[in-house]
Amino acid sequence: MFVMDAATQKAIKKYPHRAVDIAQSYDEKQIKCKEWLCEHIEMANIPKVKRIYVAGSWYGNALVPQLKEIFPDTEIRLHDIDEEVVGISKNIFFKDDDLVKPDHIDCAVYEYKYLVINTSCEHMAPLKVRPGSYVALQSNNYREIEDHINCVDSALELAEQYGVKDIIFAGDLEFEKYTRFMVIGRV
Repeated sequence: MFVMDAATQKAIKKYPHRAVDIAQSYDEKQIKCKEWLCEHIEMANIPKVKRIYVAGSWYGNALVPQLKEIFPDTEIRLHDIDEEVVGISKNIFFKDDDLVKPDHIDCAVYEYKYLVINTSCEHMAPLKVRPGSYVALQSNNYREIEDHINCVDSALELAEQYGVKDIIFAGDLEFEKYTRFMVIGRV
Protein backbone atom coordinates (compact mmCIF):
# COMPACT_ATOMS: atom_id res chain seq x y z
CA MET A 1 0.00 0.00 0.00
CA PHE A 2 1.34 3.43 -0.97
CA VAL A 3 1.43 6.12 1.71
CA MET A 4 2.03 9.65 0.52
CA ASP A 5 5.07 11.23 2.16
CA ALA A 6 5.04 14.66 3.78
CA ALA A 7 6.87 16.36 0.91
CA THR A 8 4.31 15.16 -1.63
CA GLN A 9 1.44 16.21 0.60
CA LYS A 10 3.01 19.66 0.91
CA ALA A 11 3.54 19.92 -2.86
CA ILE A 12 -0.08 19.05 -3.59
CA LYS A 13 -1.38 21.51 -0.99
CA LYS A 14 0.85 24.32 -2.26
CA TYR A 15 0.28 23.55 -5.96
CA PRO A 16 -3.23 22.03 -6.19
CA HIS A 17 -3.36 22.68 -9.95
CA ARG A 18 -0.37 20.27 -10.26
CA ALA A 19 -1.87 17.55 -8.03
CA VAL A 20 -2.61 15.13 -10.88
CA ASP A 21 0.83 15.67 -12.41
CA ILE A 22 2.57 15.13 -9.05
CA ALA A 23 0.51 12.00 -8.42
CA GLN A 24 1.39 10.68 -11.90
CA SER A 25 5.08 10.94 -11.03
CA TYR A 26 4.39 8.07 -8.61
CA ASP A 27 2.58 5.95 -11.19
CA GLU A 28 3.36 2.24 -10.88
CA LYS A 29 5.03 2.15 -14.32
CA GLN A 30 7.10 5.25 -13.52
CA ILE A 31 8.38 3.64 -10.34
CA LYS A 32 9.05 0.29 -12.00
CA CYS A 33 11.07 1.93 -14.80
CA LYS A 34 13.13 4.02 -12.36
CA GLU A 35 13.83 0.95 -10.21
CA TRP A 36 14.84 -1.00 -13.32
CA LEU A 37 17.21 1.79 -14.32
CA CYS A 38 18.84 2.06 -10.90
CA GLU A 39 19.18 -1.71 -10.55
CA HIS A 40 21.14 -1.85 -13.81
CA ILE A 41 23.17 1.29 -13.11
CA GLU A 42 24.30 -0.34 -9.88
CA MET A 43 25.17 -3.60 -11.66
CA ALA A 44 27.07 -1.64 -14.35
CA ASN A 45 29.70 -0.59 -11.79
CA ILE A 46 30.05 2.86 -13.31
CA PRO A 47 33.04 4.50 -11.63
CA LYS A 48 32.44 7.39 -9.25
CA VAL A 49 31.56 10.44 -11.29
CA LYS A 50 31.79 14.11 -10.35
CA ARG A 51 28.18 14.82 -11.26
CA ILE A 52 25.01 13.12 -12.47
CA TYR A 53 22.71 14.97 -14.84
CA VAL A 54 19.07 13.94 -15.10
CA ALA A 55 17.65 15.44 -18.28
CA GLY A 56 13.90 15.88 -18.43
CA SER A 57 13.90 15.15 -14.72
CA TRP A 58 10.29 16.07 -13.99
CA TYR A 59 10.15 16.29 -10.17
CA GLY A 60 13.00 13.82 -9.58
CA ASN A 61 11.08 12.43 -6.62
CA ALA A 62 10.95 8.83 -7.89
CA LEU A 63 14.54 8.65 -9.16
CA VAL A 64 16.76 10.77 -6.93
CA PRO A 65 16.37 8.79 -3.67
CA GLN A 66 17.47 5.64 -5.51
CA LEU A 67 20.42 7.40 -7.15
CA LYS A 68 21.53 8.77 -3.78
CA GLU A 69 21.76 5.20 -2.45
CA ILE A 70 24.09 4.24 -5.31
CA PHE A 71 26.07 7.52 -5.44
CA PRO A 72 25.70 8.99 -1.92
CA ASP A 73 28.30 11.76 -2.29
CA THR A 74 27.70 12.74 -5.91
CA GLU A 75 26.02 15.96 -6.96
CA ILE A 76 22.81 15.38 -8.91
CA ARG A 77 21.60 18.07 -11.31
CA LEU A 78 17.95 17.90 -12.32
CA HIS A 79 17.20 19.60 -15.64
CA ASP A 80 13.69 20.29 -16.83
CA ILE A 81 12.16 22.76 -19.24
CA ASP A 82 9.07 23.24 -17.04
CA GLU A 83 9.94 26.12 -14.69
CA GLU A 84 7.16 25.33 -12.21
CA VAL A 85 8.23 21.69 -11.93
CA VAL A 86 11.77 22.88 -11.16
CA GLY A 87 10.40 25.26 -8.52
CA ILE A 88 8.46 22.45 -6.85
CA SER A 89 11.55 20.22 -6.87
CA LYS A 90 13.75 23.01 -5.54
CA ASN A 91 11.41 24.26 -2.81
CA ILE A 92 9.71 21.07 -1.65
CA PHE A 93 11.30 17.80 -2.69
CA PHE A 94 14.98 18.77 -2.42
CA LYS A 95 14.88 21.98 -0.38
CA ASP A 96 17.36 20.78 2.25
CA ASP A 97 19.62 18.65 0.06
CA ASP A 98 22.80 20.45 -0.97
CA LEU A 99 23.77 17.68 -3.42
CA VAL A 100 20.55 17.88 -5.48
CA LYS A 101 20.27 20.95 -7.69
CA PRO A 102 17.13 21.38 -9.82
CA ASP A 103 17.64 23.79 -12.75
CA HIS A 104 15.28 25.25 -15.34
CA ILE A 105 17.21 24.31 -18.48
CA ASP A 106 16.34 23.46 -22.05
CA CYS A 107 18.13 20.12 -22.32
CA ALA A 108 18.42 20.51 -26.10
CA VAL A 109 20.95 23.36 -25.79
CA TYR A 110 23.06 21.88 -22.99
CA GLU A 111 26.19 19.75 -23.50
CA TYR A 112 26.27 16.89 -21.02
CA LYS A 113 29.17 14.94 -19.49
CA TYR A 114 29.98 12.52 -16.63
CA LEU A 115 26.81 10.42 -16.16
CA VAL A 116 23.72 11.51 -18.08
CA ILE A 117 20.34 9.97 -17.29
CA ASN A 118 17.36 10.55 -19.54
CA THR A 119 14.27 8.46 -18.79
CA SER A 120 12.15 10.48 -21.18
CA CYS A 121 14.05 10.23 -24.46
CA GLU A 122 10.75 9.85 -26.34
CA HIS A 123 9.95 13.47 -25.40
CA MET A 124 13.05 15.09 -26.96
CA ALA A 125 15.69 14.88 -29.64
CA PRO A 126 18.92 13.13 -28.62
CA LEU A 127 21.00 15.24 -26.27
CA LYS A 128 24.54 16.48 -26.83
CA VAL A 129 26.81 14.25 -24.73
CA ARG A 130 30.60 14.59 -24.56
CA PRO A 131 32.59 11.58 -25.72
CA GLY A 132 33.71 9.38 -22.83
CA SER A 133 30.61 10.17 -20.77
CA TYR A 134 28.31 7.49 -19.43
CA VAL A 135 24.61 7.45 -20.31
CA ALA A 136 21.56 5.67 -18.94
CA LEU A 137 18.69 6.14 -21.36
CA GLN A 138 15.06 5.05 -21.56
CA SER A 139 12.55 5.50 -24.35
CA ASN A 140 9.55 3.65 -25.75
CA ASN A 141 7.58 2.84 -28.88
CA TYR A 142 4.33 4.45 -27.68
CA ARG A 143 3.61 6.81 -30.56
CA GLU A 144 -0.04 7.47 -29.65
CA ILE A 145 0.93 10.35 -27.33
CA GLU A 146 1.41 13.70 -29.06
CA ASP A 147 4.40 14.68 -26.87
CA HIS A 148 6.27 11.51 -27.88
CA ILE A 149 8.29 13.03 -30.70
CA ASN A 150 11.24 10.63 -30.66
CA CYS A 151 10.11 7.05 -30.08
CA VAL A 152 12.33 4.07 -30.92
CA ASP A 153 11.69 0.42 -31.70
CA SER A 154 14.63 -1.12 -29.84
CA ALA A 155 17.32 -0.46 -27.25
CA LEU A 156 19.92 -0.68 -30.03
CA GLU A 157 18.16 2.07 -31.98
CA LEU A 158 18.27 4.22 -28.83
CA ALA A 159 22.00 3.46 -28.43
CA GLU A 160 22.61 4.48 -32.06
CA GLN A 161 20.76 7.80 -31.56
CA TYR A 162 23.17 8.70 -28.77
CA GLY A 163 26.32 7.24 -30.30
CA VAL A 164 26.81 4.75 -27.47
CA LYS A 165 30.06 2.93 -28.32
CA ASP A 166 30.40 0.73 -25.24
CA ILE A 167 27.04 -0.82 -24.33
CA ILE A 168 27.01 -2.14 -20.77
CA PHE A 169 23.30 -3.06 -20.75
CA ALA A 170 20.52 -3.04 -23.33
CA GLY A 171 17.05 -4.39 -22.66
CA ASP A 172 13.32 -3.85 -22.66
CA LEU A 173 10.26 -4.05 -20.44
CA GLU A 174 6.90 -5.01 -21.91
CA PHE A 175 3.82 -3.07 -20.87
CA GLU A 176 0.26 -3.46 -22.13
CA LYS A 177 0.37 -0.67 -24.74
CA TYR A 178 4.10 -0.24 -25.37
CA THR A 179 7.63 -1.50 -24.78
CA ARG A 180 10.11 0.47 -22.68
CA PHE A 181 13.70 0.30 -23.94
CA MET A 182 16.83 1.01 -21.93
CA VAL A 183 20.51 1.29 -22.72
CA ILE A 184 23.39 1.99 -20.34
CA GLY A 185 26.86 2.59 -21.70
CA ARG A 186 29.56 5.01 -22.70
CA VAL A 187 29.49 7.48 -25.56
